[in-house]
Amino acid sequence: MRTPFFYRVTRVLVRIALGVYFRKLERSGAHHIPDKGPVILAANHPQSVTDAFVLGRAAGRMLHYIARSGIFDAPIKAWFLRNAGVIPVYRSREVAEATDKNVEMFSACRALLEKGGAIGIFPEGISAEERRVQKLKTGTARIAFESEEKNDWKLGVTIVPVGLNFESGRRFRSRVLVTFGRPIVVADYRADYEEDPYEAVRNLTDLLGEAIRRRVVNIERSQFEELVRDVESVYKGELLEKEGLPFAGSSRFERDQEVSREIPRALDYFFRYHPEIIWQVGSLLTDYRRKLERLRLKDEMIRQEEGRTVPGEATRFAVFGAIGFPFWLYGVVWNGLPYKVTDWLARRMVKNPTKYHYFHLTRGAVIYLLYYGGLIYLAFRVLAPVTAGIFAVTLPLTGFYALDYSRRMRRRRQMLRLAVLELTHGYSVQRLRQQRQRLMNEMDTALEEYLRARDEQPESHQTGSGSGKGAGSGRGPAKEPEKGPDR
Repeated sequence: MRTPFFYRVTRVLVRIALGVYFRKLERSGAHHIPDKGPVILAANHPQSVTDAFVLGRAAGRMLHYIARSGIFDAPIKAWFLRNAGVIPVYRSREVAEATDKNVEMFSACRALLEKGGAIGIFPEGISAEERRVQKLKTGTARIAFESEEKNDWKLGVTIVPVGLNFESGRRFRSRVLVTFGRPIVVADYRADYEEDPYEAVRNLTDLLGEAIRRRVVNIERSQFEELVRDVESVYKGELLEKEGLPFAGSSRFERDQEVSREIPRALDYFFRYHPEIIWQVGSLLTDYRRKLERLRLKDEMIRQEEGRTVPGEATRFAVFGAIGFPFWLYGVVWNGLPYKVTDWLARRMVKNPTKYHYFHLTRGAVIYLLYYGGLIYLAFRVLAPVTAGIFAVTLPLTGFYALDYSRRMRRRRQMLRLAVLELTHGYSVQRLRQQRQRLMNEMDTALEEYLRARDEQPESHQTGSGSGKGAGSGRGPAKEPEKGPDR
């Protein structure tokens, strides 16, 4: 399909905005996206509208999104969305004639797929703060099946499951990983659909849900939320440094996310087969965390090797601080105001935690553009053109530096504080290190048990608990498209 000029311009602007806002946007399995032909990219939905920006940036194809009709509430916004390729879907609780209007939505999607287009969809329907894939709506499977049926099963529609993994739900300059799974060929399920359309739609939806869950951190049991965070904060760094673990990735962040995805799966295994291990490790973690909080320490500080001295840490703190301070001050002076204003507005205006990134991306972009525009205009009025140009270039660069410098100095300050505590409360710190080592030994033992069971179990048991029949049901071929390597 030919990409409209308006969409190309919008894509460039979104690409620039994402490049500034996120420190890095990584992709995994992008080769699973067909270069042409009808395809549906179905992703989890953790960060509201930001998910559409990220998915569109990572896909490399023009995506036509399906979004709830409520966002078309203003004429200008509706014009922009329609020109950007967004197709409205109507909810019965919002629109009285939703059923009739959604017939138009299905027709529009089918026409788009018949032209070889690509659709981006978030089958959960809503964004939720908890790290769990919500129950999927059946619309994705219905669109795919009906499009194939209307074209005598020769259209070639595929569904690519996508996992959107955000390093942080709020932080500026954090990282994002987008993982694409092996495509599901819809025509392979023709026999199932012709025998029982309702059951086929439900089974394909379950299969898609399981495929998406495999690519994100999916905590099925809400009581594990805090325990997963504790395990991540204490043990993930150890796992990333271990050799020979089956959590490979082309980058450290990708491996980081794979480890995070495996932790709730391991807890799910122990909950079913060895709940006493969860109780034991959980108790040790809780006690360790409380002692860290009492001393106002972080686990990463305790992980550091012993032998740090107060004079040594004080010298490093002073030298690094003195060298970088002038550049940090310059960055703060010229970037602190819009940064603080954007953050202040977000904390007061954003009620839904899943919309922090979207607020910062959109409102923050406007605030910074207006602020930078005013500064640069004044600079060219009072300074020589070359000097004003240099000033304009240094504005964002020193802003990024100021953020990085602040994070590094916080870490230096923590190391200095640890050295002081080791000098003044050496016994307490030493006992904490010993407790941490005991905790690591328990976790290492549990890890060996889990990996042994993981190798022995069928793959469907390794990937967490799905819902419904999912991959194991139906009579069509290729019911488990995820087996084997997909990179």
